[in-house]
This record gives sequence, C-alpha cells and structure tokens, in this order.
Amino acid sequence: MAKQVILITGCSKGGIGYALAKTFAQQGNHVIATTRNIDALEGLEAYGCEKEALDINSQESINAVTQKIIDSVGQIDVLINNAGAPAVGALLDIDLDTAQQCYNTNVFGTLKLIRAVAPHMAKKGKGKIVNVGSVVGYTSTPWAGIYASSKAAVHSMSDTLRLELKPFGIEVVVVAPGAITSNFGNAGAKLVTVPEDSLYISVAKFIIARATLSQGPGSTPNEVFATHVVKRVLQPVSPRYITFGATSWIFLFLYYLPFFVKDFIFYKKFGLNLVKTNKKQD
Repeated sequence: MAKQVILITGCSKGGIGYALAKTFAQQGNHVIATTRNIDALEGLEAYGCEKEALDINSQESINAVTQKIIDSVGQIDVLINNAGAPAVGALLDIDLDTAQQCYNTNVFGTLKLIRAVAPHMAKKGKGKIVNVGSVVGYTSTPWAGIYASSKAAVHSMSDTLRLELKPFGIEVVVVAPGAITSNFGNAGAKLVTVPEDSLYISVAKFIIARATLSQGPGSTPNEVFATHVVKRVLQPVSPRYITFGATSWIFLFLYYLPFFVKDFIFYKKFGLNLVKTNKKQD
C-alpha cells in the first residue's frame, strides 16, 4: 500500500495515541504525531514520526498545524482524532468546569479538527477520518456519565459525518476501545472528587475506583490494540466501527440487552445498592 500521510492527536507517551503513531510509522507511513506538550512525544522520532504541538481546543493551533502539513507535504490522507479528556463522578457532583472541558475536547475539539482537515480531503476526492470513541459510548455506566455521553456524541456525530462526507470520497470510522492499558485512567483519577455533602459519600470508594477501572491486570496492551486498529484503518475500505480490547464484547452485549437487565447489573456493580439514603421516616 502507498505511504499515507497520517495526522494523529493525543499522542502523549504511555497512551494509545503514542502506540498508534509508532505502529503507523512502522508500516512505512508519514506520521505527524501531536499533543499539547511536545515533550510528551519523546521517542517517536526514533520511528520516523514528525512531532507537532497541537491544542485541539485552540482554533489558532489547529489552523497553524493543518496548514503547515498541507504546505509541507500537500495532503492529509488519514486523520486520527484520539485526543480526549476524562471526567469521573456522579452527575450531581461533578465539577462543571471538568465536564465542560471533557465536552470541549472530546466533542467540539474533534469537530474543529475535522472541519479544518475535511475540505483538504474533499479537494483530493479521498480521505479517512477516524474518531476514537469508547465502549461506554454504547452503554453508559454510573460515575462516568459525562465522559460516556461525550463519547456517545462522538459516535453519533461520526454516523452523521459518514453520510455527509461520503459524496467527497471521505470515509468516517469510529474506534471504540475497551479496557486498554494507558495513562488515561491515572489522568482521570487526578480529577475525581467526592464532596463531603454528596448524596453518594457512602459509596465514594466506588466512584474513585471508576477512574481506573479500565487499567486492571486484564486490560489489553496498547501495542496490541494499535496493531489491530492500524491494520483495519489501512484497509482500502475500513469497517464503520472498530471495537476492540478487553471488556469490549461485554459492552456490545449489554447494548442489545433490555434496560432492566443492564440496570440490575450496573446497580450492583457500581455500588448503588449500598448507597445510604438517610430518608426521613414519616
């Protein structure tokens, strides 16, 4: 297959973006790996990756990096929207600044970059946009309502873009990772707080544990995940959805189950049956 020019966001060391950049480059592609702090891309140059600082919440940064790539190599064949922000906590408690940052990054930042890159792809009459969603975009869980809904929005947005961009020869693919070894869980854990007056203070340990739930001993190594995804993205025609990683089959299975079954499972799994309500008796 001919060398592809691939722009990837969220490539900080230790994450799946870093593994994707490395794997695409090892396949002989021209990879532009990006993240806000370029120092976090250390080591990717050894695989031939080009490194750029990119903040997907800044239109100025998006425009500058996109134009630099077009000026230097003339095209972007594949855009991997991997940059994401965590948000863990009960919906009644979660800091609204954290919630807004999650949506700004996961949804609007992704859309901003697509709007910058897609017109260049349309001029070429081809291209591929890969948006990294999540298995919780299929089935939301307690204590991750903001993050899950942002990923559900990515899935929904991608479904629309897949149709709207088809006339221009642009494919849109959703990648829905399951439990993948990365630094994302630790980033989420740093943001978790359970207020002392929370209605859920009695199950605080379940809320805190939710941040790193995907980082257990059974999680899929990010190199394995990257190999699976890269193979499918580089196919002439990619699947509409690439769902892969530990627990991913469980979320797909739950997606098709009746709500009363899902509710029963999650109610106990995430400690809601242990919430102390302190209801006043009449």
